[in-house]
Amino acid sequence: MTAAKGRRRVRKRLSIPLLLCAALLLYTMLSPPPTLIKERAAPAGPTRVPESYAKQVSVNDFDANGVLEGSTEAVTLRRFPGEGIVELDEPKRHNYTTDGEWVANAMSGQLREKTEVLVLNGEVRLQYDSENLQFLTERMIINMPKQAARSTTSVRIWQGDNETVADQIYINLSRQVASLSGSVRTVYVPES
Repeated sequence: MTAAKGRRRVRKRLSIPLLLCAALLLYTMLSPPPTLIKERAAPAGPTRVPESYAKQVSVNDFDANGVLEGSTEAVTLRRFPGEGIVELDEPKRHNYTTDGEWVANAMSGQLREKTEVLVLNGEVRLQYDSENLQFLTERMIINMPKQAARSTTSVRIWQGDNETVADQIYINLSRQVASLSGSVRTVYVPES
């Protein structure tokens, strides 16, 4: 009987360390991890500060003979000279040709100073007044010296009841010629 009692004591002695290990393992699995590295808020990036700011702006363009070629208007203007960018709120670009006037307006825009490229964003509408022809897209790039415009998103074109939808468009603004690309769909309503 003494041998049996010794075995029972061994079992009791072994079960207590096993229970403690199991409890410690359970505690480590269920308890939250220790905070070794404190979380910090991400540092804020540098704030862009414009060199100049203006409201209700209008700039006219003239050719070598002093003839008005076009004008750009904006509700507000912010100039960032280090970036070579002028940001515009509600820009409107007028261009005057011998064939008539075209107007482009949008919710916002950027003028790239050295290249005279105007990037229009948000509900961009370009229209020829003489033809009552309108283009609507979300983003358009106008190269003013080349008198060319192109959309970078799908475009809707309509004249009267006729409507065309295309993936992209390239427009020669001085000759009033548009080239459509990608998937093109037209709804033509004949005159009655």
